[in-house]
Amino acid sequence: MLPHQPTNATMADLPPAETSLDTSTAGDRDGANRLRRVRELFDAVVEREFGERDALLEQLAPGDAALHAEVVALLQADGATDVRLSTPLAGAVATSLSASLDDTMVGTRLGAYEVVRMVGRGGMGTVYEAVRVDDQYRKRVAIKLVQQGLDTTVALVRFRRERQILANLEHRNIATLLDGGVAADGRPFLVMEFVQGEPITKWCDARRATVRERLALFRQVCAAVQHAHKNLVVHRDIKPGNILVTGDGTVKLLDFGIATLLTVDDDPDMPITRGASRAFTPEYASPEQLRGDVLTTASDVYALGVVLFELLTGRRPHVVSSRALIDFERAVLDTLPPRPSTVVGDDAAAARGERTAERLGRRLDGDLDAIVLRALAMEVSRRYASVDAISDDLRRYLDDRPVHAQRDWAGYRLGKFVRRNGAAVTASVLVMIALIGGVATTAQQARRARLAQVQAEQVSGFLRAILSSVKPATGGRDVSVSEVLDSAAARLKVELADQPLARVELERVIAASYQSLGRYDDAERHLREALALRRARGREGVVVILNDLGLVFLGRGEWARADSVFRAALALRDSLSSVPDTMRAVLYDNLGTVAHDRGDLKEAARLHGIALTELTRLLSPTDDRVAIAMNNVAVARGDLNEWAAAESVHREVLAIVRRNHPEPHTIVADAENSLAGALDIQGKTAAAESAFVRTLNLRKTLLGDRHPDYAFTLFAYAMNQMDLAKYANAIASCEQVLAFRGTTIPEAHPSVASCLQTMGRARDQLGDTAGGRAALEASLALRKKYLPAGSWLLASSESVLGEHFTKVRDFLTADRYLLPATAVLAEQMGDASPRTQASLARVVALYEAWGKADLALSFRRRLATKN
Repeated sequence: MLPHQPTNATMADLPPAETSLDTSTAGDRDGANRLRRVRELFDAVVEREFGERDALLEQLAPGDAALHAEVVALLQADGATDVRLSTPLAGAVATSLSASLDDTMVGTRLGAYEVVRMVGRGGMGTVYEAVRVDDQYRKRVAIKLVQQGLDTTVALVRFRRERQILANLEHRNIATLLDGGVAADGRPFLVMEFVQGEPITKWCDARRATVRERLALFRQVCAAVQHAHKNLVVHRDIKPGNILVTGDGTVKLLDFGIATLLTVDDDPDMPITRGASRAFTPEYASPEQLRGDVLTTASDVYALGVVLFELLTGRRPHVVSSRALIDFERAVLDTLPPRPSTVVGDDAAAARGERTAERLGRRLDGDLDAIVLRALAMEVSRRYASVDAISDDLRRYLDDRPVHAQRDWAGYRLGKFVRRNGAAVTASVLVMIALIGGVATTAQQARRARLAQVQAEQVSGFLRAILSSVKPATGGRDVSVSEVLDSAAARLKVELADQPLARVELERVIAASYQSLGRYDDAERHLREALALRRARGREGVVVILNDLGLVFLGRGEWARADSVFRAALALRDSLSSVPDTMRAVLYDNLGTVAHDRGDLKEAARLHGIALTELTRLLSPTDDRVAIAMNNVAVARGDLNEWAAAESVHREVLAIVRRNHPEPHTIVADAENSLAGALDIQGKTAAAESAFVRTLNLRKTLLGDRHPDYAFTLFAYAMNQMDLAKYANAIASCEQVLAFRGTTIPEAHPSVASCLQTMGRARDQLGDTAGGRAALEASLALRKKYLPAGSWLLASSESVLGEHFTKVRDFLTADRYLLPATAVLAEQMGDASPRTQASLARVVALYEAWGKADLALSFRRRLATKN
């Protein structure tokens, strides 16, 4: 297993991790491995189109017809039991069991109430209109009765919970609980305020409500949901059908039947709603709800975002042609919602009082796009912190004030001020023009503008000359990128000798191009030229060149030099300005990557967190730089044993960059590589294998098969093949990577030591213990040469080497390596980390093989229980 690759401006590389040792008996292990393999293959192909599944199965498990058959049977069972989006959970059962009762209930009495008609049916109960007919008073009410056939213990407990929740909620926008009772057949019922209204979307469309009118109405919904949250209640099923609007424009929130109390549940009979028993409406469910995670108020925030999207555009954010739940889950978990302004049509515009879709799009563009997308953020921490916060931002929009969802910058605030105070601003501007009109065109500013224009023309002219001079037609052959760069580098000093600032920019461009080809020495040479030229004219522009130089050192695995350069750049940048900017955030991010590569995981998490916080304040949530910082935070969270959260963030990052860049694109490959690593280290090896293959194909297409980034993915893939017991494949991939050693990748590159380690373990498994030991010792020696003492990567190498000595029954040597290594891993990562668990399993295996049962038992107690 392997940690996913961290990302900086050039997606710097990350060292690997190792897998755990299975300590079960051979027979049990074979059966468990078989079952695990079936489940892994199922996970890898279930989300693919039907036509792709057979080919992918053959690719992932070549020649194993029996295994294919087991997976196909599981896929068929899955297809037969898909929950359809058009039918609420248990709705089909409820329909068949209660349809015959609809007519017979009309005219009957439930306590003091006479049933008039059925008005609706949900997943748990049927709702009737009724009137109170005793001598107390006459009143129209709604009665919710548990459907016959669904009056199980679970349903009854949920029904009692709904009654308790409604009893605690008193708000003008929540339907009021009036009474309750038990029918003659023993089924309980609730008596509620009868709401004569329509779902909020239909109510608005029928009246052609404007965008502003819809927002005002939606804020009533927010008020109702926030009241529930203040009373520690999560609704869990917010959708237009549960939001009715009366004739006078009053919102009523209904149906708390699957709501959750945020307090400790004191009812032992109340089951957790997860897995196959999840109860919700998928079209409005949050990502964490679809995954079956524990829910918080953030899930209602997401559902409100879906409703708001629909109110503004006439459609939901994710449109899925299939009706299968799994397809809807895939859409929500793997793709980002579009900006509302980009999906409106003429019909939607007409329903909102706008003449054309273009006019409606302009009205939604900007603030409303930002508000909706923040509510719909895949990652919980990036959503609004509360429903009140959504309502407040909508109030700010309606008042023409800056909204919190937008990036805060001076021009944005000024625009809002002008729109609020148009007449006063116009008069003031006329006066100010007369007083300070000449300031904006001072001689100094004019000189800078002319200089920038001349510099741009010089750069452009040089590039045109270089490109025209290497046309294939003049040489009778194609010309490589490297040849173009070498030609440009040779001519640069001569042709722009008297234009130092233009030359600085071109030196940086050429250096970046060399770096993208893995030619780090050439990149460093040109950056040092640029740095000398820039420093000769003051400190302006030096910071960005220092950052570029640090990235070169990072790419070569020279972490001490990279750290020194990044820190010098940060100190210089802070001496020039105290105002946060993207350069400062990028420097923190790159320092975090250095810390991670050197094995200081907590410091890496801290530095990446600073970078993400600053970039989020400065940029759009979907900016590439924000996505890169998110990727790095996810790497850090994973290494600190928050793998599920890390995987979620990696999926969001992949969705962002796919939306920003059509494939093939390097940043998409980088994001896919990180996700593959997160899957692999969690034991989702088949799904990881599929992701690694896609990444390898992308990187080979874009970069070639000798680029350092391709090598990084290839050694990760080799470790994945090791996990899948494909030892020959693992060795072949490692040999390919090691062939690059000393050419396109330096000896210090993480892939070199990691491939030696993987190759050693694979050879051990194939019986070549001498070859295995040689490779493992070479890997450890390399890491000792380039990593600081105490690095978890050194401990990891020592642990794997200890495993080798257990295999050859040199127990004393194994003990000497394993115990200190396991202690370091536990101290730095905690016992729950997959890497620590792997080392603990190796210790257990050692003591069991050595006959020291008591010691084996003491370490086994620290192993996590596996299902």
